[in-house]
Amino acid sequence: MAEKTWHRWKTKDSNKLKGEKMEDYPLQTAFGTPVNICFVSDEGYAEPLRTALYSLLCNRDKMRLYDILILYENISEEAKARTLQLAEGENGVRIRFIDIAPVRGHFPETANAYYTAAINYRLYLFDKMFTNYGKMLYLDCDMIFLDDVSKLFDTELGEREVAAVRAEDFRVLSKTRRAVYLDDYPYNVDNYRTDGLGMQHPEDYFNSGVLLLDLEKARQRITMPQIYELLAGHKYTFSDQDVLNMLFDGRVLPLDIRWNYMTCVAEQLQSGNRYSEELYADLHRENPAVIHYVGHKKPWNADKILSEHYEYYRGKLENR
Repeated sequence: MAEKTWHRWKTKDSNKLKGEKMEDYPLQTAFGTPVNICFVSDEGYAEPLRTALYSLLCNRDKMRLYDILILYENISEEAKARTLQLAEGENGVRIRFIDIAPVRGHFPETANAYYTAAINYRLYLFDKMFTNYGKMLYLDCDMIFLDDVSKLFDTELGEREVAAVRAEDFRVLSKTRRAVYLDDYPYNVDNYRTDGLGMQHPEDYFNSGVLLLDLEKARQRITMPQIYELLAGHKYTFSDQDVLNMLFDGRVLPLDIRWNYMTCVAEQLQSGNRYSEELYADLHRENPAVIHYVGHKKPWNADKILSEHYEYYRGKLENR
């Protein structure tokens, strides 16, 4: 359990936070015993990130310490400043931007098949730059947080190296036999995991939007050259999510879906299709902790199921 006395730890220039540089290596933790959190973003997701982060801070345990890192490329100074303002006057919270541009060349352009190219930068968490971080909670930008994420951070991993929610959208992909592709070759999502990705535990294939990572343990067997080789070696349907699942095959602690309540599940449950509703009936949650707006449509650019939660926090943020 993290220490409850945040006031005993002070950070230098806490009200004048600047972006960290690659020469600040390895990166120092902001507090003594913090909840370590990482986001990844670019300019296109800067405002959704700010809204997500605001909802996280609204629901945090104010007796805890939150060390928040944002790995980024090409975010304007104005957008960074607006995000950093969220920590002003908030004791026990530090937000830092980490410019990933110096290592951008290691991430192939072809690796951004299903999202912004920046999403692949979460793989950089396994670099020695983060040696001082033993445990990290990675979170996507297209989320709203309705519960305190420190509860998730406190999860005991045991011998496992990552905790995550299974990719439940695969249920319907498996039933419909819709093709997914590896190197332009079509697979059903079932043999995509086994024959394509070579997974021994395909049932644990997870959505990478919420990851609790034991970085200390993972670094003992995972290297950045290995990651770069895997990422560049094939054309994946799900990009770095596939790479992460290959890396952690057999080392996954499955989480309840309330910690990554994907909107594709809510859509199936409200589809009016009896078969879809039965297929997903066990995943209905009245009190999701994290709403994940998966898919190309987002609540900031289209009508989206559960968008009322995004609109609520967006409105509060703009009126604060």
